[in-house]
Amino acid sequence: MTRLPFAPLPPFPQPTPRGPEVFGTLMLEALTPDGAVTAPLLADWEVRAWPVARLGDATLEARPRRPNLEAADLDRDLRRAGYTPLGPWRAGRRSAP
Repeated sequence: MTRLPFAPLPPFPQPTPRGPEVFGTLMLEALTPDGAVTAPLLADWEVRAWPVARLGDATLEARPRRPNLEAADLDRDLRRAGYTPLGPWRAGRRSAP
């Protein structure tokens, strides 16, 4: 079996944690560039993709890395990365501790 080397990951931004709990402050369904359930690596945001989506390819969950960022900033950054946000952003619900 031939093994191909993996390309090195960029040092920043760090991948987001995985798990069933909601971690984001904003949630939205989106169309992804390739139609797969993927989350973009954005410098100012931690983004996680969920495979459950009624309208798009994925539900995106995001939280800002800086306190002054809001939904309009995330919308702009996602569009620059090739993602198409669908509908209004909604506040994420945190799971109980």
